[in-house]
Amino acid sequence: MFQALDLIPYPLAIVTAGDPGRRGRRGGAAVAWLTRVSWDPPLVAVALGLARYTYELIKEFRSFAVHLVSRELEDVAYNVFGSVSGRDVDKFDLAKIVPVGARKVTAPIIGKAPLILECELVDEHVAGDHVVVIGRVVEAYRGSAEKPLVFYNGSSAELKL
Repeated sequence: MFQALDLIPYPLAIVTAGDPGRRGRRGGAAVAWLTRVSWDPPLVAVALGLARYTYELIKEFRSFAVHLVSRELEDVAYNVFGSVSGRDVDKFDLAKIVPVGARKVTAPIIGKAPLILECELVDEHVAGDHVVVIGRVVEAYRGSAEKPLVFYNGSSAELKL
């Protein structure tokens, strides 16, 4: 069954939360379970592991940012934001990314992401071993002209359009 679920393509993203200027009070997680859930109001849903530090920061700050991942961010998505805990290390320092403050919410922004969505937390639902956080998109913009990647069958790929 799990092999069949791996055949569903997902966007590859980094979700960030916390205070952009304070080491130890900011974090991020690589995610693939991300989807739009409403046009009006504009809402997105992201599934995060219940024990993730990023989830704690989202609950505390009541906001988060979603960054689609390009080839330039692929390595840090997997090897930093997807593999170490923000409780133990500042992921931005490890990735050599200087985050900037979001335009409309409190969250660290990775400025070179192809698409950045700033979200206010509106709801959350426990779903098995994950929690689905729902955010109202209050600002959306491009950080680069690079193509975003998708996660498919255990690896990332660029869509050919």
